[in-house]
Amino acid sequence: MTEEVWANSQFSIARYYGGINIEGKKYIIVDKLGRDLFECSAIAEKEGRDKAIEPGEPADLIREDFKKLYKKYGRDKFIEALEANPNIHEPKWLEKVLKEG
Repeated sequence: MTEEVWANSQFSIARYYGGINIEGKKYIIVDKLGRDLFECSAIAEKEGRDKAIEPGEPADLIREDFKKLYKKYGRDKFIEALEANPNIHEPKWLEKVLKEG
């Protein structure tokens, strides 16, 4: 989910914890490169920035088990594949779609 979707929903609490658990699935906030909020925070601290993900930069909420695919295929292709196939719930099926797409 893009920030525009999750930030104005029941998922918005994720901003305080870096993620959220829903129905046994963990969802995490990632930047456009697929780095989770904790990775981004460490980088920001090293660079002397206050924000883990700068305002205006993508902050997507994804299922933790999809993180490797998000990183591997990139944000745009990942989102496009899920929007075209909203019923995919397993990483192996999403990877198949991403490879073919």
